[in-house]
Amino acid sequence: MLSLDEVKPADAALVFGAIVRNGVISPLHAERLDAANAVFDLGLVHQIVVSNQKLAARSMRDYLIVKGVPTEAVTLDGRAERTSDTCRAEASRAQKRRVVMISQRFHLPRLALQCSNLGIEGQYLIADSAIRAPESYWTLFKFRSLRTTREAALVWAEILGVYPS
Repeated sequence: MLSLDEVKPADAALVFGAIVRNGVISPLHAERLDAANAVFDLGLVHQIVVSNQKLAARSMRDYLIVKGVPTEAVTLDGRAERTSDTCRAEASRAQKRRVVMISQRFHLPRLALQCSNLGIEGQYLIADSAIRAPESYWTLFKFRSLRTTREAALVWAEILGVYPS
């Protein structure tokens, strides 16, 4: 798991989806997209793949375009309902490429496991923003703790071969 200053040049950034309600990107989701934008702005990638369900992927693309990423630099993967779908889509590409996979620290172990099980090697960029101000520290603690616990259970489900397909 890398910070932005540790990322090496790659062919594409792969942004894993999160819930989008009514076309609105959540603060958590914005962290992932902002990290992809930063990698793009630094010239470390020239393509950003946004992976989510169709309408949510479009909202992700639109968010990046508003931030200044050229339309032609954003590729939509609108078929992903789960993390594993994003990994499968990348693994099915005819032409393999070097990727930077972007998500929060709590999500990266599972996506790394699922993607590496499909032969995808890449860099894992932590998209946690230190500047995002929670409503309260208790809210931040509660939500990050719940997400970490959920992800730990899903990692074990993947290891045990019972992760939902």
